[in-house]
Amino acid sequence: MCLSGFNPRYFLRDRLRLVRVKELMKTRPYSVRLDETLLVAAQRMLEHRLGGLPVVNEAGKLVGLIEVDDLLPRPENVPFSEVEALRLFDEWVDPGSVESVYRQYQSKPVAAAMRTELAVVSPEDPLETALVRMMQDRQYRRVLVVDEQGQLVGTLTRSDFLRLFVMQQSPTPNQTPSTEN
Repeated sequence: MCLSGFNPRYFLRDRLRLVRVKELMKTRPYSVRLDETLLVAAQRMLEHRLGGLPVVNEAGKLVGLIEVDDLLPRPENVPFSEVEALRLFDEWVDPGSVESVYRQYQSKPVAAAMRTELAVVSPEDPLETALVRMMQDRQYRRVLVVDEQGQLVGTLTRSDFLRLFVMQQSPTPNQTPSTEN
């Protein structure tokens, strides 16, 4: 312990318990509507350099999340075989056919590929709660912030927490959407 009474060991832990989500979250996050196409979602992610987008319904309530990983073909074993092939949205994809992937992006709504298991917090929750939810099984890259009515009001990414840990200072509200994965 330092002579001044400051103990760096507990500084971060205490700050995570005392600081509220609303003080670190990015407000006015980019999002995509449930009925928009995967092409619109992909273009928005690329335009704003995002790794994922919250999905909202027509009333602005959070209903899901779409991430870059959800938009890419995955290698899977062909049933009753040891051969691997690419699948996208439960369909086999010809690896040389970029056009077929593009057609799927044009025709499928975000609802067909979005995740519904989400890490969600309230603006009044402590940062500690958000970090625990994000790191749960290391499966979440972002925590989505909703108000009492379920309206999307902000996001927190792993990069936001990394910035907090590296900066070693109290967060200040940032009014621009997150551009980290």
